[in-house]
Amino acid sequence: MIRHRPWGKHVDDDNLLDSHPDLMDPEWRKHAQTDAWLGAKKDRKQFRKQQRRSARKPRRRWWIFAVFVLILAVTTAAIVYVGRRPAPVAAPPNPTQVAQFAHVDLARPYDGTPAQNWPKGLDGITSPAAAPVGAFKAEAVADAYAKTRQAITAARLDPAVLFSHDPKAFLALFAPDQREQLAPRLAGKAAKDQAGFDSYLTEIADGYHLLDAGPRTFGTLTARAGGKPGELTVDAKYVVAYAFDNVHPETLTSPNQIVSFLRVDEAYVVATGSRVAKSSQGLWLDGGQSATSSVGCAAAREGFLAPGYANPPAGPSAGDQDAPGYYDPKYPVPTLDGCH
Repeated sequence: MIRHRPWGKHVDDDNLLDSHPDLMDPEWRKHAQTDAWLGAKKDRKQFRKQQRRSARKPRRRWWIFAVFVLILAVTTAAIVYVGRRPAPVAAPPNPTQVAQFAHVDLARPYDGTPAQNWPKGLDGITSPAAAPVGAFKAEAVADAYAKTRQAITAARLDPAVLFSHDPKAFLALFAPDQREQLAPRLAGKAAKDQAGFDSYLTEIADGYHLLDAGPRTFGTLTARAGGKPGELTVDAKYVVAYAFDNVHPETLTSPNQIVSFLRVDEAYVVATGSRVAKSSQGLWLDGGQSATSSVGCAAAREGFLAPGYANPPAGPSAGDQDAPGYYDPKYPVPTLDGCH
């Protein structure tokens, strides 16, 4: 059965809530208001936390991004540094010894020898900047260095001497009186305990050829006042390395079979001035000494230079074959040459 609400005074829903028995209780109302206030406070606190989290998230993202950029920058810098860092430099060859067993490459014949890093030609023989020496001005010292270089080149590097055995260009560099003394010595054969042409010139034995790498040198020139007025002396201490060709390089077991060394100490004198006779003015060779290493002994006895594979020594000498003086001019010239 449907009941109809009576017409008359209008009944409001809010009035119905207000007339609810629980709502009429003062104690209940008091607790309800307290709970409502606490609930609102809790909601506000939670809202503020959410706001702080929202504010921290962008800052956290920026902090992570900054760390990432920093790591990337450090990594990139390290890669660039490693890329630009020079490659490790190979250890230099032993300056006082030829490797007794090593691969031989005719394109790089000096590898494994003291001459591996020596300059080609005469460039390895250096001198200090020309400066006055005694009564001689710097210009005279520079001229003496130039004359000495010409003589060393003609004696040890000129193809005319090396292969044609022609000493004319060498002799032409000296004073007339010196040429008169040298000519008969250069015409004679080498002999034991007697200075022959091999003491002044380097002549390659017939049938042997040098590689395109060419001779290499290492040494110094030093000027000093001579023993007499008008004499300027240049002390030359140097080594020349010669690399020989070989038709069967696969049989070689050491570079000392194709690389020969000539160690020389000698003094050149430039004589000038009114106190010097005209025929004696010019360049003089005032003595010296030399020794060879890793050479063909049979050719050496005849005064010629040949590679070690031509006629190698029967056995190693008692350590003297690798004496430092064979390869470094700051040491004395060795007294033995490995051919005895």
